[in-house]
Amino acid sequence: MRDISLKNIIILFFIIFIGHKIHAQDKLFPTKEQLTGVKVGDLIMNSGLLGDYKTDFGILIVSESEEISSNKIELPVLRIHSKSQNPSYPVFFFEGGPGGTNIKSDNLPDWLLENHDIVRVGYRGVDGSVSLNSPEINDFLKNTNNLLSTEGLKLFGSKMSEVAHKLENAGIDLEEYNIINVINDMEKARKALGYKKIGLSGGSYGGAVAYTYCILYPKSIHRALLTEAAFPFDMALVKPSSIDATLNHLNELWKQNSECLVRSKDIVQTIKNVLKTLPQTWNGINIDPDKIRFTTYFGLYTRKTIAQVFDAFVAAENGDYSGLAFMSFLWNNVVDMFNWGDMGAKTYCTETGKIRDYEMELSSENSIIGSPLSLLAWGPRKYVDWPVKPLPEALRERRSTNVELLLVYGTKESAEGIKKEYLPFFKNGHIVNYENLGHQDVGALQPEASRQLEKMFFLNGSVDTSKFTKIESMQINFIPEQSFQDIAKAMMKQKEK
Repeated sequence: MRDISLKNIIILFFIIFIGHKIHAQDKLFPTKEQLTGVKVGDLIMNSGLLGDYKTDFGILIVSESEEISSNKIELPVLRIHSKSQNPSYPVFFFEGGPGGTNIKSDNLPDWLLENHDIVRVGYRGVDGSVSLNSPEINDFLKNTNNLLSTEGLKLFGSKMSEVAHKLENAGIDLEEYNIINVINDMEKARKALGYKKIGLSGGSYGGAVAYTYCILYPKSIHRALLTEAAFPFDMALVKPSSIDATLNHLNELWKQNSECLVRSKDIVQTIKNVLKTLPQTWNGINIDPDKIRFTTYFGLYTRKTIAQVFDAFVAAENGDYSGLAFMSFLWNNVVDMFNWGDMGAKTYCTETGKIRDYEMELSSENSIIGSPLSLLAWGPRKYVDWPVKPLPEALRERRSTNVELLLVYGTKESAEGIKKEYLPFFKNGHIVNYENLGHQDVGALQPEASRQLEKMFFLNGSVDTSKFTKIESMQINFIPEQSFQDIAKAMMKQKEK
C-alpha cells in the first residue's frame, strides 16, 4: 500500500465550504505604511501578477457600523484583470461558508477571464483586520463528545457566549458582522473600483450573499449565477426529513446494483444498525456517534465520499470499525477548517423568528442521522448569549427581483423545491439541474460543460447546456477508490513506525 498523506486525505474528503487564503501573495497587498492616514471608503491598491494575469492587490477601508465613531475594518480586495482589450462587466465571486475566506487565488477561471475582470472582496469577520476566529471554540468541538445531546448543546451555547463576551471586550461590535454588512462592503468595493454594474457568482452560503445583494442593490447587478445556493432565511437550516430523503434516494440506487446488494440488502438499515451498536474506541481512536453523524452528512457532498462513507458502514456491520474510527478522527481536522465565531455571527443574523425551538425542530429520533450540522448551528440558540441585529422585516420573506438569475442544483429534487419556492419571485430566473450529484459535485464532474454554461450566461444571458452529457442514476459507483478502513490502518502503521 502506498504512503498516505493525512493532509491530502483531508483535502480530498472535505473540500466543503471554504477555500485557502493567499499566502505567497500576501506581500503584494498594501503595507501598514501605505495605509497611514486612510479613511473609510478608501481603496489602496498595488499591482502584481497572479499566474500571467495582471492583478490588483488592494485594501478597502470600511466602517464597522454607521456610527461616526465606529471602528475601521481593513478588507483585502483582489481584482484579476481580463486579457480582453475591451472586457465586459466584472464578476464578483462569493465563496461558501459561513466561516470561510473569500480571498482565493487558486483555480483561476480562465473561461471567464477571457471576457471579464474577476473581483474578490474579503468577508468581514474572516478576512482582513478583524477576525472572529476563536481557538477555544475549536478546542471545545474537538474534545467534547455527544455534541448533539441537550447537555452538549448547552455546553456549546455556554462556550459561544463566553467567546462573544471576549470579542466584545476586545472592542468588536458583533451585531455588525452580518450578511447585510457583508453586502454593503461589496457595494462599497464596486463603487471604489469604478464599476457601474457587476455580475455575481456565489455558491452555497455565497449564493445567499449573491441573492441578498440582488435584493438590496438590484440596479448594481447585471446577472447573477447561484450554484447550490443557500438563502438568507435561518441559514444552514436543513430539516432531518430532507437528509432522510437524500439517504433514502441513495438507498434506492444502491438496491439497483447487484454488487451492492451482496454487501448490504439495505444501506439505510445498515447505517441505523451500526449507529446503535458503535464501540467506544478502535485501536485507541475514540468513536463518537455524533462525530460519525457529522462526517456522514458531509460525506453526502460528493459521489466519491458517498461511496467511502457507505463502505465504512458496511465494514462496521461486518465487525470492522476502522473506517468509522477514521471518520470520527477526521472531525477534529474538519473543525479547524472553519472560523466558528464568524459562522455563529452570520448564521444567527438570519433568524426569521418563525421557529421557536430549533433543538426540538432538528432533533428527530426517527431520523436516520438527523440534521447534525444544522442542530450544531441552531440547537444552542436558546442557550447562547450572542448579540445579533435581526434581519429587517422586509428581508425575512422572499422578495421579487428583476435581476437576471441562473440557479444550478445537483438534483432534480432540489431543483423542484427551488422552482416552487423561489422561481416565481425571480422575474428573469432560469434553473438548471443535474441528477444525483452531491453538493460539491456540481461543476466538478463535467467541468467543461459547466464552464461553457457559466461563460455564456455571463457573456450574453443564454443558458447553454449543449456540452452536458446525461449522467444516469446507475452510473453512481458505490465502490470507493480508497476505503476509510485502508486509510485508518495505514495511519496506525505510520504511528507504529
